[in-house]
Amino acid sequence: MSWDLANYLTVRGCCVTVLCPQPSRPLNTDYSQYSNPDAPVVLDEESIKVVRLPSFAAPESSILARMRESISFGRKVSRYLAREQNMPDVIYLNAWPLFAQAIIARFAKKAAVPMVLQIMDIYPESFTDKLPAFFRSVMYMPLKRLDAWIAGTAAKVLVISENMRRTYVESRGVIAEYVVTIPTWQDEHAFEDIPSRSACCLRYGISELPFTFLFLGNIGPVAGVDFLIRAFAEADIPDTQLVIVGGGASKSDCVKMVQQLNLSNVHFISDPDVANVSVLQGIAHVCMLPVKRGAGMSSIPSKLPSYLFSGRPVIATVDRDSDTARFVREAECGLVGDAEDQAWLVHAMKEVAQMSLEELDAIGQRSKKFGLAHFSKSSGVVRLANTIMQVAGVHE
Repeated sequence: MSWDLANYLTVRGCCVTVLCPQPSRPLNTDYSQYSNPDAPVVLDEESIKVVRLPSFAAPESSILARMRESISFGRKVSRYLAREQNMPDVIYLNAWPLFAQAIIARFAKKAAVPMVLQIMDIYPESFTDKLPAFFRSVMYMPLKRLDAWIAGTAAKVLVISENMRRTYVESRGVIAEYVVTIPTWQDEHAFEDIPSRSACCLRYGISELPFTFLFLGNIGPVAGVDFLIRAFAEADIPDTQLVIVGGGASKSDCVKMVQQLNLSNVHFISDPDVANVSVLQGIAHVCMLPVKRGAGMSSIPSKLPSYLFSGRPVIATVDRDSDTARFVREAECGLVGDAEDQAWLVHAMKEVAQMSLEELDAIGQRSKKFGLAHFSKSSGVVRLANTIMQVAGVHE
């Protein structure tokens, strides 16, 4: 998303500098070309100045380490900008919440540089909802006030869903005109020439004969992949398979669960190359979108637009009033059930497995049409760039 934005702003004649951490994810990848522990790594990439700062990295999931990572990046960004002779016209802030955001927001306020704040997920709710009740009660209000302060310093607050917009207006006290909803996008062109399903299956060694349910994304604590595996096992539908693509903190537990349940028709694929997403999703008859209870209200999973562009039906188990549920219902592109409702999901999987290929294709066509209308890069990047340029005082 940020790279698409930077490229488009450059085309519009803007001078763009990207400040980012030196890469650390996924683990065990050679980043020597882009890493220097003692100094920023500065490269010109497609007419964009990219500065990779030597901030602390925490590629493995740990609350304290991730907190330190966020603070370190915020400090590195502020120190880099403080050494610059010319201040930018505008800062587009899309960084880890909440500490990196707060440190950079404080710098922007002190330097009198207008800031556009990008909100991808609502914090502290996304963090505190995972804590025991005592820690949640102690930490929630101070962190919420910090988030409200950060948003209050911004010239514009960009959110990706109407539920998020409502939260920032009603709960954080941000003036409604300052909050702009721009859904995350995917590059729709990457899904234009998807190989046949047979070719997709052959590429990854997956049998094309069984009816295939597919999950693609981060296998983390809120993804609900463990719930999906249990539902698939209970459904026990003949001639079906579940393909799980991705990595994450909960993957090893999910692999163990599959082994304990003796599920020979559940397959894991690891492919970190995002360029292959369309091919991977080409394996599916139906794409699965399970989200743990409470987690679906604060954001829209990035896999949803990707699923839609692939022209596949979607089965989602998410919070009933979430934007994700609303989009699937509006698009008529699949089935929506309550988060973690295993009985419902078992029934839904059995229902779609009985559909004809013609029925599945008709639903998939609705998926693609809705995705192009709401989540395409061609429309999203223009809206985002226009908002930033307006704040910077740049007019065509």
